Amino acid sequence: MSQRSPLPSGTPVPETDCLSALRRTTKESHAQLDASLPLGRADASLEDYRHHTLALSAWLTALQPHLAALESLVPGFDFARSARLHALHADWLATHTAPAQAEDGFGDISGCTQEMAAQAFSAFGAPGHAAVCWGLAYVVEGSQLGGQFLYQRLAPRFAPHPLRYLQGLGAGTGLRWKHFTRLLDTHVQSHFDIQAACAGARAGFDGLRQQLQGQGVLA
Repeated sequence: MSQRSPLPSGTPVPETDCLSALRRTTKESHAQLDASLPLGRADASLEDYRHHTLALSAWLTALQPHLAALESLVPGFDFARSARLHALHADWLATHTAPAQAEDGFGDISGCTQEMAAQAFSAFGAPGHAAVCWGLAYVVEGSQLGGQFLYQRLAPRFAPHPLRYLQGLGAGTGLRWKHFTRLLDTHVQSHFDIQAACAGARAGFDGLRQQLQGQGVLA
């Protein structure tokens, strides 16, 4: 990726290591989200998970086009894994006892996430700047690691619900993350692109937080 325009005025220059820069720029948002998620509480319920799947589905659906855009740059890595949305849908259905109402509200697209992503792209001069897409992908891929942690805590309590989405790739989740971070540092290297990726990551977190708040998942 080439640097095509200067950094926005007042924007700090991040580290030359993209992964470190992304961790730094999202550290506070990550901590706040983890602390406020109902699924992280000791009294988390299956009803909490039902609302969680609804919000995550809308968020991921909004991000799918940006994740898919990376697949032409990195053939062989399934950034927009459709299995994630299928798992969320199956988990959503499994939380209902009345099939007739199971589809109510599922399949929405997160407008706030679309808006946050659009602002990040606009700030860096291109509607599909690949580095912004890498930042969005960082949040999605990282959320799978968080899902593994929640799965280990919640699976015994919520059994026999399979928690397909949280389970993800199981032991393969960590391997996928390592593969992703290697690709990230290979493809996002200039100061400009790292800053664009950071904007994408912030947009990913902000969109998720707003979606969770909008559906009453967060206070």
